[in-house]
Amino acid sequence: MSLKRIIKLKEGIKDERAREIRQIEMQIQALKKEVERIEAQAEDLNEKIKAEFSYELLIRYRALLSTKKEILLELARLDELKRSKKQDLREVYRDIKALETIKLKADWEERRKSLSLELRDTEFMHLIKERMGLK
Repeated sequence: MSLKRIIKLKEGIKDERAREIRQIEMQIQALKKEVERIEAQAEDLNEKIKAEFSYELLIRYRALLSTKKEILLELARLDELKRSKKQDLREVYRDIKALETIKLKADWEERRKSLSLELRDTEFMHLIKERMGLK
C-alpha cells in the first residue's frame, strides 16, 4: 500500500475521532444543562420544604439529588472517554506527521536518483559527442 493511501486512511481516522470527540462534548453540555435544571428544581423544593415540611417533598428532593449524582457520574465517565479519545487523536496526528515525513524523504530520494540518472545520461552523451568529435 502506498504512503499516500495510508496517509489518506489516517486522515479519515483523524476525522472520525474528531467527530466522536465533538459528539461527546455535545453530550457533556447537555448533561451539564440537565444538572443546572435539577439544581434549580432542588433549590425550589428546598425552599418549599423550609416553608412547609412534608415527607413527599423530601422524597422528591432526595430523588433529584440521586438523579444529579447519577448524571455527575455519567459526566465523569464521558470526560474520561473524551480524554481517551483526545489521546487517540494525538496519536493519529503523530502517525500522520511521521508518514508525511517518510513520504517527503522517499520523494526526495526518488528525485535525487532521477537527477543522478539524468546527470549520468547527460555526461554519457557529452562523452559520446566528444569522442566522435561533434563538439
